[in-house]
Amino acid sequence: MRRQQDDDPDGRVRRAWATVHSRGVSGTGLGAGVVVADGFLLTCAHVVNAALGRHKLEPAEPTAAEVLRVTVSFPCLGSEHHPVELVSWLAPEPSEGHWWEGDLALLRVDLRDPALSPVPVRETPGRWLSTWYANGAPRSLVDVYVQASMGPWYMLDPGYAPLEIEPGHSGAPLWDRERGCVTGLVVSTEPDRPRSYAIKASRMVRLLHAAGVFPAGTATPPDPRTRARRREMADALDGLPDGRLERCADRVGSALGLSWTPGTGGELVDAALNHPRGIPALLGALTAFQAVALRVREAAAKLGPVRLLTQDEYDDLEDLLGPAAYPEVRAAARRAVPHLSFAHAGQADVGALVEDLEDRASEPGVVPPLIQVIEEVAASRRDGGELLREWSQGVVTRLGVSPDAMAQCRWSAKSRAAARTARPVLRVWLWPQPDSDAFHYDIRLYERDAHEEPTRTWTDGDALRDRAELCAALSEAVDDLDEYEESTGVEFLLEEGFFHLAVDRLPTRAGSLGTRPIGLDRAVVLRGQNVPRSGARKTRWEHGRSTVAEPYVLHELHAANGTLSKRSEIACVIACCPPDQRDGTLALCRYLGVPVVLWHRAAHGPDTAEALRAVVDDDWPHSLREQVRQQRVEALHDTLHMGAHLALLWEDPSWSPPRRRLANPTMREGGAA
Repeated sequence: MRRQQDDDPDGRVRRAWATVHSRGVSGTGLGAGVVVADGFLLTCAHVVNAALGRHKLEPAEPTAAEVLRVTVSFPCLGSEHHPVELVSWLAPEPSEGHWWEGDLALLRVDLRDPALSPVPVRETPGRWLSTWYANGAPRSLVDVYVQASMGPWYMLDPGYAPLEIEPGHSGAPLWDRERGCVTGLVVSTEPDRPRSYAIKASRMVRLLHAAGVFPAGTATPPDPRTRARRREMADALDGLPDGRLERCADRVGSALGLSWTPGTGGELVDAALNHPRGIPALLGALTAFQAVALRVREAAAKLGPVRLLTQDEYDDLEDLLGPAAYPEVRAAARRAVPHLSFAHAGQADVGALVEDLEDRASEPGVVPPLIQVIEEVAASRRDGGELLREWSQGVVTRLGVSPDAMAQCRWSAKSRAAARTARPVLRVWLWPQPDSDAFHYDIRLYERDAHEEPTRTWTDGDALRDRAELCAALSEAVDDLDEYEESTGVEFLLEEGFFHLAVDRLPTRAGSLGTRPIGLDRAVVLRGQNVPRSGARKTRWEHGRSTVAEPYVLHELHAANGTLSKRSEIACVIACCPPDQRDGTLALCRYLGVPVVLWHRAAHGPDTAEALRAVVDDDWPHSLREQVRQQRVEALHDTLHMGAHLALLWEDPSWSPPRRRLANPTMREGGAA
């Protein structure tokens, strides 16, 4: 059965509306105010300054004699003006040259009338709010949208109403119609811009408590369902050991910026429910008491979506993301959260995105959608990504998310980021025929290094082709590749046993220059056609990207087997073993998941090892392919130069050769070729 609703959802705020005047001056007033307790109303300090004829940012508290020149009226009672006394003053003092702290005045009026009804003041998760002109006339309704919060302030943008906030709105309450409470007080509007500002309800309540004035309670008596959930949470807190409730209340009060400390379990629950991030703060204070926290979380979830972040975590995230992060976070959300559609409208604001993502529930122990998005942003950033990962690690630790789930989330985020930032690539599946100069091949141009369809394909037509025919198709393919401003280069996918081929020396057309080796102008690397132990390869690749371990110089296969089997952090091997061990070495490296192997096709030993080690610098995950290309350029057509014989196995796990039939052109596995 539905609870009966007031016919006028704005009735209570209308009965609490006040208008501020200068004594003896008729008109609609200089600003508004709102009755927050019997005999007390809140307005802006700069509205009082205006009524006194002072500069609106005058910080000095008015004297009692000056305040006699200020009156208020209550539209619900008529046009009669009433004198006021100043109870508390929070001056609009400039801070850092561009902002101010406060701008509140608490006034007492000697008037008791049943038609006046104090209105509750508390922060809510609502973003679509309402306000009115200074006289509160129904036809002056203005819709506003909370774009972001900054310390004690809200930034407001226009809603759908044709009316806009004007300077005369100062002191007008922000009304959350759905929850029946005032969640802020309009303070100012920017000239020539649609944005306005309001002071938060939490700052208003703090001023009231400091003055010993307690605001009105909830807007309407809670319905039976809400009362039952509140009772469940309070009963759960009774399970805390002696003295722990007081400590928990201190932590929650500090996290929510309360000027008072809840003294009972019921008061603590009320404080948490009256703040949009109160439940996360309460759960954070109960980290050491998981059974109690679980009961509180389950009861709170029955009332609707529970915010994921505490206020401190939310504020830290806004600082780490920065004010211009909206496009970045939204794009990450589109990729990380399937079927995403945001409910909010208005001007781009990263805070609104974060809160939308918080509302998307996830199973306990699973990485929440918000954290998935933040990990995506962290993976995409060159600077600041590690700080975001530290932030998300703190949140998931508090939430009890599985470490394995978090590790998978980070891997997925990094893989998606790598695919997004990758450049076009030419992939050449090649099957040489033993003891002949004939080939089967399949050449594919991909616009992005991702799991997508190739832009263009060149194949052998199911017939063996000689080297000249292969190079002709390859020349046509690299011509298409060279149309892009930047590319990853060319990847030759070979079966084991054929990695010795000097595919980087294959000649391709170069116009009037005749032919040039394909590896002279483009990065050319080798890959395998199958993917053994892809999990181990991903693990080693991540170690390599973070440069945990230096490249490992391999001189002898037997010794290397033991070393590589024990040291899973090795991601790059410089193979300087004898030629008769080379195929076995490459097979071992691929089996153990080593993604990068560099070797010289015609030489080995300590001197070769030293020369190859000089090619691999500390930033090899980003620079090695280009360093090898530079060595090939230096060799040009000099077959005695080291660069003429360099081979580089590069099996970046962000893309793996597909293995399904008709998708993977591999002869041994029954593919299409």
